[in-house]
Amino acid sequence: MHDLHIHLGGAVPSSVLWEILCDNGLRTSFRDFTTFHQSLTARTDEVKSLDDFLGRYFQVTEEIQSSPSAASVSAYQVVAKAYRRARVNTVELRFNPYKRVRQGLHTMDAIILAVMQGLERASLHYGVATGIILSLGRDLPLDANWQIIEAAVKWRSRGSLNGANGVVGLDMAGPESGALELDAEWLGEIARMMETARAAGLKLTYHVGESAGTGPEGIRRVLEKVRPDRIGHGIELRHAEKKLRTTLLTILRERQTCLEVCPTVNRVTQVIPDFTTLGHFIRDLARHDIPFCINTDNPYLVHTNLKKEQEIIATELGDDAATLLPLATEHAERHRFVAE
Repeated sequence: MHDLHIHLGGAVPSSVLWEILCDNGLRTSFRDFTTFHQSLTARTDEVKSLDDFLGRYFQVTEEIQSSPSAASVSAYQVVAKAYRRARVNTVELRFNPYKRVRQGLHTMDAIILAVMQGLERASLHYGVATGIILSLGRDLPLDANWQIIEAAVKWRSRGSLNGANGVVGLDMAGPESGALELDAEWLGEIARMMETARAAGLKLTYHVGESAGTGPEGIRRVLEKVRPDRIGHGIELRHAEKKLRTTLLTILRERQTCLEVCPTVNRVTQVIPDFTTLGHFIRDLARHDIPFCINTDNPYLVHTNLKKEQEIIATELGDDAATLLPLATEHAERHRFVAE
């Protein structure tokens, strides 16, 4: 199985984060592990929106992971847990290095190298193919995002070492409520950044259409301006009016842009009302010959793993699961960024 959409900030067990926090003597409001663990458990009845989810949990986890040693341990644990829980054999781990430098105390180079070392150990120990996707941030200044692009080019993969591929791609992530993709000037600058990465041999994915904040129009503009290899979520495609929907389906099919579907997190963040919605969505993608893959996104924040995510979709697909789940795996193999 292949997990192509998994965030470092939401994929590390709370027990590991607690040990990092204690070992590094970080000052927080958490007095014991139980309180800490409960605070890092995202529940559907408590999370109000995607923005709420990102603001409530990621600030804490990114701060704890903000040192080379913490980043290395965290990266290792993501792969180890994914393999032991669900026998995942490919992990493309994404994170924002700029948000882990602790106000300049560390360098992005040190953080990226540490994650690479953690993944190399995990690849060696578990035989899992790994790669790094560096995330840009909608909530960061443009100059900070340019710094991430420069770092990605600098650390881009130069081949596989024991299954670890280094930096293989770029992503855009962060709150969608600002609808920045509808700002032509901002998106134009992001497109230039992404093209710089593409020219250096890196692949591109992009969080868009995860919520109504960017919506179907945001998907269209990203497809036209950025031309990513994959789309993170894209679930808002289902709300496109007829003409725009036809346009989007045509572009996605002709370019074979793969949609990264993440069931549990979409339900927790309230962007879908139920899992049945995703069942219909996946059938629709398959009917229009649009590639898709199943992923965990933030497995330890929402208490899931890739096996559970596939079981959720299998339940919703019913008899169609026998053909559509293998198809999702086939798409993941074809559209992954790591080396064969």
